[in-house]
Amino acid sequence: MLIMKNISKVFQTADIQTHALRDFNLTVNEGDFVSVTGPSGSGKTTFLNIAGLLETYTSGEFTLDGENIGQLNDNGRSRMRNHKIGFIFQSFNLIPDLNLFDNVDVPLRYRGFNAKERKRRIEENLERVGLASRMKHLPSQLSGGQQQRVAIARALATDPRFLLADEPTGNLDSEMAQSVMSLLEDINKQGTTIVMVTHDAQLAQRSPRTIQVMDGRVSELNLHLATDNQQAIA
Repeated sequence: MLIMKNISKVFQTADIQTHALRDFNLTVNEGDFVSVTGPSGSGKTTFLNIAGLLETYTSGEFTLDGENIGQLNDNGRSRMRNHKIGFIFQSFNLIPDLNLFDNVDVPLRYRGFNAKERKRRIEENLERVGLASRMKHLPSQLSGGQQQRVAIARALATDPRFLLADEPTGNLDSEMAQSVMSLLEDINKQGTTIVMVTHDAQLAQRSPRTIQVMDGRVSELNLHLATDNQQAIA
């Protein structure tokens, strides 16, 4: 589903070149749940931005859901991002003046769904995350864990094939983090492919596959461990 071959990303400022990614190789198959770990500055965020089509890469090959991303223009990348990718952020990114129903509605309006279809998707996904009874509440009336569940419902409402989560439990206490992780596991079991960046080693161990990014590259050791885990599960 996601194939990156020898991806590099170079940031140029004045006379300085910064290599955020170099010879980055990764394959994520449909239905995978992959945790991405690594120290700050290792390239995790750059990888996630490129995977989410929020940022371009300098060289290499990137195929997502069968499409060569390097051959897409800005409109093509926007179309693919809006139709196939859902995002979950550490800071939730909910609109404080909108209730839960309207927060989940935002990406659906951008997609052009009619009112009946939007209502169905909003109610279905708020039910899915256990918050259907609170859809008229504002984000400020919810706990951090509940706000993250709303953010997950919003990401799922467009029915993405690929879910990218950037430190989704980073602002939560341990109990809420475990609850959100359980929800993500359930979503994955229902067929959604998930890539999650996390600093939490305990949560990373719960996913079937874990890789580590170091100095802009995928750690070969962790790739071998991931392969062993997948074979053991199979």
